[in-house]
Amino acid sequence: MLAKKKKTVQPWRLNILSHHNRKEQPKAKRERNTDPEYMTKEKVRQAVIEREGGNWCVLSGVPGPGLELHRIVYGSQGGKYETDNCILLSADMHRLVHSSKKTWMPILQDHVHCMKLGMPEKSPIQRIPHREE
Repeated sequence: MLAKKKKTVQPWRLNILSHHNRKEQPKAKRERNTDPEYMTKEKVRQAVIEREGGNWCVLSGVPGPGLELHRIVYGSQGGKYETDNCILLSADMHRLVHSSKKTWMPILQDHVHCMKLGMPEKSPIQRIPHREE
């Protein structure tokens, strides 16, 4: 029996289904940032404690440890763990803030802005009635 001659495939047809023949490439590992100025979550936590003047919940005044670092602008919206985008909250207050982010986001942003400017008396959080002193 004669061997069949393999048909030649036109070059433009080779690319039509080429994505089906690709082998699955492993995802590249993310490299750790070795820049000494890079803010890790722990460095951000320390900077937030310094900005707030202590290790306590911004809303309820509950002292740490065990406070949660909350991003004001969420990660899904492009927010990062940066000092100007984070605050410390107790677990109860963290759940409260997540229950209504449209209400709390501007309040928390204004608070961070006032604390950055060194005017804690102008912070909207000082006017929240449930805050325990």
